[in-house]
Amino acid sequence: MSTETLEWPQATKWLHTCLAILITFELMSELDMKAIWKRKGELHFRHLLFHAHMWVGMATAVVIVLFWLHIYYNKQVRAHLFPYRGSYLQNICLDITSLTNGSFPKSGLRGGLPGLVQGFGLLAVTGMACTGFIMFFLIPNFGISAPIHIYQIPKKIHDYISEFVWVYWWVHIGAALLHFLRSPRIPKIFKV
Repeated sequence: MSTETLEWPQATKWLHTCLAILITFELMSELDMKAIWKRKGELHFRHLLFHAHMWVGMATAVVIVLFWLHIYYNKQVRAHLFPYRGSYLQNICLDITSLTNGSFPKSGLRGGLPGLVQGFGLLAVTGMACTGFIMFFLIPNFGISAPIHIYQIPKKIHDYISEFVWVYWWVHIGAALLHFLRSPRIPKIFKV
């Protein structure tokens, strides 16, 4: 079983930092935003959050596309996020065994359980970005009037996937904090 750990590429650090900030904003803004076509009795701030959520969501979609391009061109990052063969897959079993013995998996670009979970998180936010992108163009006049009925299909999918993203967000932060308490290496991902 491989325990080799590679350092994170600089581009991955930048993309991860951008996604962390943008997705956190997206999750927090959706807690209190209201669409403009539902303006009756709503605070203007809620409508502002709706617009901010739309435009930051488009920026998030761009960063996610850049992340996928980075994954496509970087074999190590691809193998880390999708550890389905070789030593990267073996590291999943090693990590599960380590967790049952009370120790955390190593940090870094090594696949294993952290890579698998991060890959699932990237797939979830990609689903959110795709449905949000579709919704953006189904809302006429940037939300001044109600969207067409077909808008409800991507919206329901978007809402459904958001539950997974919320769970992932909390688990990701919790795991990072636990790792940080046990090893000071975790903040290296944010040293851009």
